[in-house]
Amino acid sequence: MDANIRNYIILAADFITAMMLGAVLIKMLLHVSYKNRIFDEPDATRRVHTIPVPRLGGVSFLPTLLTVLTFTVGFLYRFGVLTSPVQDNVLLIRVAYMLGSGLILYVLGIVDDLTDLDYKIKFVVQIAASALLVSGGLWLNNMYGVLGVWRIPFYIGMPLTLVIMVFITNAINMIDGIDGLASGLSIVTLGVLSVIYIFERRFVFAMTSVTMLGAVFSFWLFNVFGTAEKKTKLYMGDTGSMTLGLVLCFLIVSLCSFTSYYSITRNCKYYILVFSSLLIPMLDVIRLFFTRLIKHKSPFKADLNHIHHRLMRCGLSVKQTRWAIIGADIVLVLLNAVLCRLIDVNILLVLDVLIYTAAQIIIGRKMKPEDCLKRS
Repeated sequence: MDANIRNYIILAADFITAMMLGAVLIKMLLHVSYKNRIFDEPDATRRVHTIPVPRLGGVSFLPTLLTVLTFTVGFLYRFGVLTSPVQDNVLLIRVAYMLGSGLILYVLGIVDDLTDLDYKIKFVVQIAASALLVSGGLWLNNMYGVLGVWRIPFYIGMPLTLVIMVFITNAINMIDGIDGLASGLSIVTLGVLSVIYIFERRFVFAMTSVTMLGAVFSFWLFNVFGTAEKKTKLYMGDTGSMTLGLVLCFLIVSLCSFTSYYSITRNCKYYILVFSSLLIPMLDVIRLFFTRLIKHKSPFKADLNHIHHRLMRCGLSVKQTRWAIIGADIVLVLLNAVLCRLIDVNILLVLDVLIYTAAQIIIGRKMKPEDCLKRS
């Protein structure tokens, strides 16, 4: 059998297996949540749901990823499909570091979902988990001309990578405010990363991307199409958003963290594609941070100024808001995929930011008071 066809079959099997295993774990989590009344309770401030809903859906992510990856790698080595080339060993070691870092955030997330930890504790643990990942040799060492930056020395690249990881992890966490939004945007990003790694024939990272895609997609189906009345709906929770954020960081930074033989990014076009898929949550965090500072509020205090809240204050329902944001995200990715072949990526980067800024201005002019928020 042709090696490429074999790899496609393995990746498809990983995706399907991750979906099925994720669904089984979610069913178990639903049972445990309802039996022990572990719910995300509705309130009169920021919640948009009116019925208590379990919030441990993200607990399924890391076990699914770990189980499928270890079984697939073990199976392939056992039957001689993989033969231990040096580059595979290096990549597998980095995946192992990712799983170790993910376990730290996984435990943190479970504790936070059950007890609501202080944000300072979460930041410290997030930094520690990111530092562990960076210590495994994963750090940003080349921007390939984006913003005029090329090679980055380790003493700048390593702390910069740590900041980026904490930033993206919290961006995913903060956009997780309505059904299917954070998971939907992550599905788009994981889809982009899967295509890039498959195209570049980086099997280990393609396998990681596709497996995580299957796990998140399984959760997304329950989150969007499940109902609280039938006890088939659950939320991601901080366990899921932080674990998912770290895995995305690992896959994104891996695009530009190798040199010589292991180099993946041959130009900066991949940067703009991945950036466009995460543009909305990342720029929303920046907007929220400075808006809160301008209003003399704590930048870490939750409010109703997230992009999904703003769209709902324009009269959109939860469902319309979800599809509007995910649809805009997909359009941006496709637009950037076409334009990056025609214009300089730095110009394209500025255009992306201008599009986001213009959209926020338009939304701001159409918003109604906070008490007009529609509840699901």
